[in-house]
Amino acid sequence: MLAVRWLFPGTEVRIDTRCLDCGEPILIRMRDEEILEVDPPTTVGHMNVPLPKVYSGEVSARSM
Repeated sequence: MLAVRWLFPGTEVRIDTRCLDCGEPILIRMRDEEILEVDPPTTVGHMNVPLPKVYSGEVSARSM
């Protein structure tokens, strides 16, 4: 998940941004490991993690 969550443990973080492709607004609210809200619900993200770490189990989508 977004790296910003580690900066504010136990605190709700709200990110208001825009899609780099179409310019539409995106809202993400989260607290620690929990995603509280994503709007629009079709929003997708990118993880820049080397595949060997994923395949070895060192990193998983849940730990992001």
